[in-house]
Amino acid sequence: MNLIEIGVSLVIGLFAGVVSGALGVGGGVVMVPAMVLLLGVDQAVAQGTSLFVILPTAISGVQSHYRRRNLDLQPTIWIGLVGAIFAAGGAYLAVHVDQLHMRQVFALYLLLVGLQSIYKGVRN
Repeated sequence: MNLIEIGVSLVIGLFAGVVSGALGVGGGVVMVPAMVLLLGVDQAVAQGTSLFVILPTAISGVQSHYRRRNLDLQPTIWIGLVGAIFAAGGAYLAVHVDQLHMRQVFALYLLLVGLQSIYKGVRN
């Protein structure tokens, strides 16, 4: 990795951390497209990297929200357990599905999340 790639990686991490902590979105929403577009990383590698990198980011954000009592533990436990179990299946799909289709599905997901955010922002 050269200095430019390290600098871009640091900016991606900074932006992903701020966005995930402030907005409650997974850092992958920022990291995956940024790694693919800015660093030229393969989609599956970006997804795997994002999942690994989200661990310390999520722990830091959860700690901050927990201290402020912004965490409902009962659904957190159930959602976390089910999500952890099915994440293995999702990772299997990410590795075995055509990368073009994975990018298209991910882009559609981002579009739907963006449209929902716009709709809620306009409605309120």
